[in-house]
Amino acid sequence: MVFPRGKRSARKLLPGSTGDRNGTKPFSAHGDGAVNVALRRKAQPSSRGEHVTARIETATGTPPAEWNETATDYPKNTPIHRLFEQQVRARPEAPAVGGGAEALTYRELDGVANALAHELVCQGVGAGELVGVLIKSSAEAVAAILATLKTGAGYVPLDPDHPDHRLRGMCEQAGVRVVLTTEPLRCRVSDDRTVVTARLDASSPTLPEREEVSGSDPAYVMFTSGSSGTPKAVTVPHRGVVRLVRGTDHLVLGPEDTVLSTINLCFDISCWEIFGALLNGSRLVFVDTETLLAPDALAELIASERASVLLLSTGVFHEVAPRRPDMFGSLRCLMVGGEAMNPNVARSVLAHGPPGQFLNGYGPTENSVISTAYDVAELDAEAETVPIGRPVSNSTAHVLRPNLEPADVGEEGELCVGGDGVALGYHGAPELTRQRFVPDPFAEEVGARLYRTGDRARWRPDGVLEYLGRQDRQVKVRGFRVELGEIESVLGAHPEVDRTVVETRASDSGERRVVAWVSSERSGANPDLSERVREYARDRLPEFMVPEAIRAVETFPLNHSGKVDRSRLPEIERQPREVRDRPATEAEQGVAAIWCELLGLPAVDREDDFFALGGRSLHATRMVALLAERWDIPASRGRFLIRCLLASPTLREFAERVEQSISTAGSPANETVDFWAETRLDPELRFDAPAVENPNDPGSVLLTGATGFLGAYLLDRLVRRTRATVLCLVRAENDQQALTRIAANMRRYGLSFDEVGHRVVPVPGDLARPALGLGDRFDELAERVDLVVHNGSHVNFVFPYSSMRATNVGGSHEVLRLATTARLKPVHYVSSITTIVGNGVAGVRHVPEDAPPAHPDKLSMGYQETKWVSEWLFRRASEHGLPVSIHRPYEITGTTGKGIWNTDTMMCALFRTIAESGLAPDVALPLDFVPVDVAAEALVHLITHEPPRGHAYHLTNPHDARLGLLVERLRARGYPVRKLDYGQWVSEMARLVSKEPDCPLAPYIPVFADAANTGDMTVKEMYFAGTFPTFGRENLVRGLADSGLVIPPVDERLLDLYLDYFERCGFLDPTSKDL
Repeated sequence: MVFPRGKRSARKLLPGSTGDRNGTKPFSAHGDGAVNVALRRKAQPSSRGEHVTARIETATGTPPAEWNETATDYPKNTPIHRLFEQQVRARPEAPAVGGGAEALTYRELDGVANALAHELVCQGVGAGELVGVLIKSSAEAVAAILATLKTGAGYVPLDPDHPDHRLRGMCEQAGVRVVLTTEPLRCRVSDDRTVVTARLDASSPTLPEREEVSGSDPAYVMFTSGSSGTPKAVTVPHRGVVRLVRGTDHLVLGPEDTVLSTINLCFDISCWEIFGALLNGSRLVFVDTETLLAPDALAELIASERASVLLLSTGVFHEVAPRRPDMFGSLRCLMVGGEAMNPNVARSVLAHGPPGQFLNGYGPTENSVISTAYDVAELDAEAETVPIGRPVSNSTAHVLRPNLEPADVGEEGELCVGGDGVALGYHGAPELTRQRFVPDPFAEEVGARLYRTGDRARWRPDGVLEYLGRQDRQVKVRGFRVELGEIESVLGAHPEVDRTVVETRASDSGERRVVAWVSSERSGANPDLSERVREYARDRLPEFMVPEAIRAVETFPLNHSGKVDRSRLPEIERQPREVRDRPATEAEQGVAAIWCELLGLPAVDREDDFFALGGRSLHATRMVALLAERWDIPASRGRFLIRCLLASPTLREFAERVEQSISTAGSPANETVDFWAETRLDPELRFDAPAVENPNDPGSVLLTGATGFLGAYLLDRLVRRTRATVLCLVRAENDQQALTRIAANMRRYGLSFDEVGHRVVPVPGDLARPALGLGDRFDELAERVDLVVHNGSHVNFVFPYSSMRATNVGGSHEVLRLATTARLKPVHYVSSITTIVGNGVAGVRHVPEDAPPAHPDKLSMGYQETKWVSEWLFRRASEHGLPVSIHRPYEITGTTGKGIWNTDTMMCALFRTIAESGLAPDVALPLDFVPVDVAAEALVHLITHEPPRGHAYHLTNPHDARLGLLVERLRARGYPVRKLDYGQWVSEMARLVSKEPDCPLAPYIPVFADAANTGDMTVKEMYFAGTFPTFGRENLVRGLADSGLVIPPVDERLLDLYLDYFERCGFLDPTSKDL
């Protein structure tokens, strides 16, 4: 389902009360940036397959008002039962409920409802009262509901499967005096309430006299779960339901339709089924639970009843669709709603004969069932989630910041919904009503309100909403704020997974750990699936978000609403491990205890490999911090211990190295590398191929590192600023997986893949492997590419040169091989300004851009060493005639508009640790920041305007600052930060990390504490002003002279922008300015 954007009052798009039943007409929207798209609209069997061409407005910045111009004509002030009576008069003998000989006609159903209404009136029921309906989904239940509405009262659905004490509590909370039920259930009603028995054998052609009600009067009270354990009673008016099923633009029902009812009456979607059918002359057929959950039986029922419309809860859809994705092809419409839809299951249905319409509906009970809807047929092939679409008719949707101001397009915020579907409030809870139902500042109608859903969402540039999860499902794991819904989306994108649930559980030490359950029709409960999904997650999620345990299950337990019942999920138990050779020495036992604590293991073997057990770099640095605390190992030996772990990863070998570290005096020796020998070019390289004709106007560009922070913005700008097709080398198993990673990374940093994806080609490969892991495709790629932007690398400030050589240096060798194959292709190498730090340590005070980096023995960090060697490889290739440019950025930081930043960096960890600990080093650490969007624009401008002649460009800020300015800005926000001299601060941080291994600075403590190769300062002190050299920017200034780009100064405004973002995204917890 797609809604053309623009003035809705001008359109006639769907058959029904607001349009032409014979089809649709072209519609055009106005506004800048509109693009032509083909829209698929399937409304009637007779028009199935028709297309309408429209213009959808794409936008940036504040969402345009047109996206919420949803008004259509519908009987707003007519109550539900009056609209039903209109259908009774129009088609009295048409079937209303049930099938075959047992079907009730509209006349018969109306007669039963009238008779029950007479009995209710005799019991004093009238307008303003609430009547309980304790009946299973059936014709009796529908008659009871209609009877209640005919008296002017509202109904309260009560589930017979609920325990008696819950039913009593709900009746007391809603003030229910009279309960409609069936004879077998009379005993479930407490003695202090009046019981009226619903029967199908009673009938009355007339209604009793009663007070008239309007569209704003209560129609029902629906109970929803409450976080406090007490259910919330939501009061919904007649117009909320009527606006949902009449005058609609998402689905139009008519007399020819048969609607299957699968939803428990106590779940609000049942209102859409019942009243969607009965207010439009359709037939309603109830589906029992056994049939519903048996795919073959459900498929047979769809066929035998000639059903045309089916609504399934997402939980049920995920259970039955993977087993029979072909069962929906005869339907005119399938709507799914209630939870996030798995895109793999959606694509399976689309591939096996989809229904005429396939809708993903979204909406809280507090906005009358459905607020937005999305045509699943429009789902992108690489999508990791299914969007929730656009507001349905007479509804609005706004993504708002915490201050209730509109979030920009692409910016995450709270989804707030409005329009005629907004409920009256929570029955008997005025304070909660005031909190959640707030004045609507965007509406013209006096008294209009918005409902704050508590859901996180964002607008896409085409006006489609993406659901991002619940605000209350954000948890803290290892000090990081984690959105469990994001993890569910990533796991759910695995090709074998049909559905997934992610939760947290407490570890033995009391820390929260992420765990997950997955189901797969293809693989069943195979334990191997769990490991495959975990490996998949490791490639796509930060380490702290990867589930520590994943359990494959056949099915998920569902509650009465068809949602996953998380309280009944099977336990995830640690698998018993066979330990043949237990730790023997004191060192082995001590190290083993830490490994078990960090990796969540019950025991380890002496020959177990740390990394084979699931250890990662973050685990390694946390382990070193714990070792330093428990065994009194100097913090300055942190990087040495990590090098020991990399070289000797088994428990026995590593424990032995730890013992040696404790007993050895002095500083351990660093690994020895002949860096100048490392800069030798492969003698097989040839530089005699013809050169690319126009190096500044490539037709195709190979980009490495597209799944990084800078890489995302480089990809975006390369597509927008050039005519090139951009081929992205991505570590992945296949094209689809590579494209998924690229798209997810762009979305993570606030960019739209949809706008640039048409010129993006995934290239699954690996910088660390020969021929980039491409095999026979290497030569084909070399023929196609006109220019290379080599931005990819393994970034780690603790690991030694040898651990990163394969990716960073080996990758550069392979890039050079590709650049010299078939044609000489220009290479733009993204290096780092830190390659010149050795010059500063050696006493060189100023480094011009074209001065070659020197003194590799003084770099002291493996990452910088690999960058230094790679620079020299490209310099040597340039001397042989290869067109090369070298770009040296300093600190790539958040965007200029919203401050969006990759918070998984050492600089961000330093920011956060200073704010949370209240301690800052009193040092002259430069804050040389270049916002990522500016950096990408600058790089692409240089690529397209500056001939690659071996020059280097220092992509740095001419107006940097010092760390003291950050301290000032934090204090201005109420963070009580005090300064310590550097040595004292390092000691305090080492103590902090030993007590709190989840401290964000933990992975980087060795950088601050370890001695540099010279022995007279720590590694970080090499970067302080006075040691780090000044550097020229002449090439950069010349190259950007005609670009119009301005690098913003590092001042109060920029730092406040970043701190705003940190607090907004949850990286920093806001603090009171009154502290």
